[in-house]
Amino acid sequence: MKPAYNDLREMVEKRAEENGDKIYIHFYDNAVTFHQFNERVNRFANGLKSLGVKKGDTVHIYMNNSPEFLYAALAANKLGAIAGPINCWWNSEEVKFLLNDSEGKYLVVESAYYPNIEPIKPDLNYLKKIIYSGEDPPAGTVSYRELVNHSDMLENVKISTEDAAYLFYTSGTTGKPKGALLTHSNALYAVMGIRSVLHSDEEQGNEVALIFLPLFHVNAMMSMISALYSGVTVTLRLTFSASEFGEVVEKYRATFFSGVPAIYNILTLLSDEIKKHDLSSLKFGVCGAAPLAEETFRKFESTYGVDIIEGYGLTEGTVASTLNPLHGERKIGSIGKALPGQEVRVVDDSGKELPVNKLGELVIRGGAVMKHYHKRPEETASTIMNGWLHTGDIGYMDKDGYFYIVDRKKDLIIRGGENIYPKEIENVLYEYPKIMDAAVIGVHDIVMGEEAKAFIVLKPGESAGHEEIKTYLGSKLAAFKIPKYIEFIDDLPKNIIGKVLKKELRAREKEKTIKEKKSE
Repeated sequence: MKPAYNDLREMVEKRAEENGDKIYIHFYDNAVTFHQFNERVNRFANGLKSLGVKKGDTVHIYMNNSPEFLYAALAANKLGAIAGPINCWWNSEEVKFLLNDSEGKYLVVESAYYPNIEPIKPDLNYLKKIIYSGEDPPAGTVSYRELVNHSDMLENVKISTEDAAYLFYTSGTTGKPKGALLTHSNALYAVMGIRSVLHSDEEQGNEVALIFLPLFHVNAMMSMISALYSGVTVTLRLTFSASEFGEVVEKYRATFFSGVPAIYNILTLLSDEIKKHDLSSLKFGVCGAAPLAEETFRKFESTYGVDIIEGYGLTEGTVASTLNPLHGERKIGSIGKALPGQEVRVVDDSGKELPVNKLGELVIRGGAVMKHYHKRPEETASTIMNGWLHTGDIGYMDKDGYFYIVDRKKDLIIRGGENIYPKEIENVLYEYPKIMDAAVIGVHDIVMGEEAKAFIVLKPGESAGHEEIKTYLGSKLAAFKIPKYIEFIDDLPKNIIGKVLKKELRAREKEKTIKEKKSE
């Protein structure tokens, strides 16, 4: 099974030909048809060309959800350049690392985030042009509005299916983010598989997607690509808002949405208010990024009468590798079956495939597996072996071919769908002069799924409070990475070679939770 298009440029242009007058994006009071989208992408692509953007260059996008974000991303793709979304929750230091690591030459930035760029401009070693989206562009920047005034006739660029299209940065266990380079083929294989599981040919013409997850994540970006692939109308919002969810579903007759466990928890908690609106158009919600509690799964479905389709994927696997079928048996607690065009196995430490119901590491092979990590050949080699992407997640496959995740091999915290790697926080904590030792783990949270908790050992004679530590971390890390909980302890549990025994810290937290529940 192969994608219907050779590259993303062809996909956008074919969709404009076939569904030109159909609305692609509803963004509040702004409606954009597939034809208009193609025209505006071409105009911006010509604007980028006028600045010197050429095939293989990286164009970073530091913006909130908007049609303009998508014009920039697909304009880069049409030129054979690479679109590099930047997490809007990162601070200046994190963005500086990304821009220097990627060697990106061009940056499209919205006015709200320009203050994060201004102080680091002298330290950006590769950046040539800053494109400013907003009123009164600062000196030294190029106006976004001027770039969209170019012609909508775009010269052809020869694009290979294996040319890079996206550079998404994902945190690593070393504490430094890594850039996953995704090709045109990766994106098309991923959305082809998703479409085949979620939308039949008869259904897709009437589907309306509600997308509110951030476009700087592979999830939402590939959701927009999937809608282009299938000719599906999208209602795009700046962010998730429980207060407007019901109103938006009712107004635009949304048929499905994609969320993370925290969102399903919130929708369930606030169902009385949300259900005052007409939600009869809503058929299903897709859930990924983190495990969804069975209680939440059952309560949401019984409350709303809407199916939850759980799936699984990594940035390195271009968003999704497994999904429960929409039309067929869904198994609660399972991440579903392998998507068409992809293979998923469970293997032991030697890479040998394990039989049904045996625990091992999940590995993935197929058209959606990334090209490589940018400038990290050793980490690429240790992650993709013999064509198989090693996920670091421990699970098993049942007799029906459904996969289950039971643990994480990698030291990862997933907070409301956001990946947090303890090592990154620990590295920053160790830089604080009062701290002698530190360890960070994930602890259960009813809304966010998990929150980070830091265990800190202070140097002899030193004293510090929670707010002092959080203020310090806030100067170094994005807000969502700052541990919600901090505990000062005398010593961290360690083994004979000095490695912190996080399993003991987790056991302590689990025991504490059990005691608290018993006392309620």
